[in-house]
Amino acid sequence: MEFHNDPKLTDEVTATLRTMCAKRACTMALMLDEANAAGAKGADHARKAVYKYGEFGGQDLKKKMKDPSDLEEFAKYFGAGLEANIYEMERLVQDSKRLYIDFHYCPYVTEWLKIGRRHEEIGELCEITMEGDRAIGDVFDAFKFTLGDTIAKGGKVCQIRFDKKE
Repeated sequence: MEFHNDPKLTDEVTATLRTMCAKRACTMALMLDEANAAGAKGADHARKAVYKYGEFGGQDLKKKMKDPSDLEEFAKYFGAGLEANIYEMERLVQDSKRLYIDFHYCPYVTEWLKIGRRHEEIGELCEITMEGDRAIGDVFDAFKFTLGDTIAKGGKVCQIRFDKKE
């Protein structure tokens, strides 16, 4: 499998932030190795921990909002600022019913490849990492989060989707 993961943005701030993400990606992979070596189901524990982390982030985001059921207000916070540069985010749709974002770069995939992870492992590591975004979606009763294709599974982009529940 070939990964489509070539960064276009190379400024110093973005590169520094990506380095921080890479350190998290490496730490996660190594923690899973150690948990598995000790006989624990590392992936199960990691999923729960990352999900809880996402819940904290979602609650913080919710506190900033005047109307936590307003997807357009949510879009002002989710994937905004320098975070958008890290992942080279492209907002495809942003309205009252949908927030669709494509990530064109993933520093996690770059790091997992660098430390020698196999393609199957990278897909699983991505799924674990995305528990944080799933949790953010779950914090908001009015939205449904969906993860489409991902760079980690050979896609050209990571498809992050939030839809307003009817």
